[in-house]
Amino acid sequence: MSSSHIATQIQTFARQSFVVLPRFLEPRELSALRRSCDAALEWSRANCVETSATTARISLLTQAHSLGAGLLEPVLELAAGARVCALLRAVRTSDMPGEPQLKEAHYYHEQTERDWDGDWHRDSQFLGVDPDSERQLIIGSWSVHFRVAFEHDDRLEIVPASHARWDSDEELRIRRGRSRASNDMPNASRISLRAGEACLFHAWSIHRATYRRAPLRRTLDLLYSSARPSKTRFE
Repeated sequence: MSSSHIATQIQTFARQSFVVLPRFLEPRELSALRRSCDAALEWSRANCVETSATTARISLLTQAHSLGAGLLEPVLELAAGARVCALLRAVRTSDMPGEPQLKEAHYYHEQTERDWDGDWHRDSQFLGVDPDSERQLIIGSWSVHFRVAFEHDDRLEIVPASHARWDSDEELRIRRGRSRASNDMPNASRISLRAGEACLFHAWSIHRATYRRAPLRRTLDLLYSSARPSKTRFE
């Protein structure tokens, strides 16, 4: 991938909170990753029946001790590979020192018990107990998702550019109110990934997913975080 191509992708990411990366996985790489993740999902459905039926993702890192390190090798190779690391380094700015660290690897699948619409959120709200604390957390830290689809996946919705600002009154009412799964989030954009495509999106953006028993869903999500000093404030 050329430096100019990466620069264009990062400009898109910085402007709209996410960027879609077409044809990120070659067919052979996609097949190897899918075999690895599907084996983990098969193990989870056999050994963690309730979790695999009622939740839409499994934690690959949590299950690594049961699965054996060799099984997840393709996932770890992708997570630490040159292409992903180049993107992560590129999204860092001068006030974000330190290498991003892999925090979690989730495999999203079609849960088997029920359908539901996810809650609108910023990942930061699960770490900040109140809006003021969350605002400071966003200023003082950084986190991104790197997601690759093995099947067509249009479950993710994002409010573009929301990572770079605080909520409007309406956004905050939905995100931290009683109707967190509302379909009325202003300016929401649905992200559609074809098999082999990837998406880099900011974890502090306002986003959600919808969860359905069909069609088939097979999407790998890698979460990276890196602390940074507080040098700016939201307006």
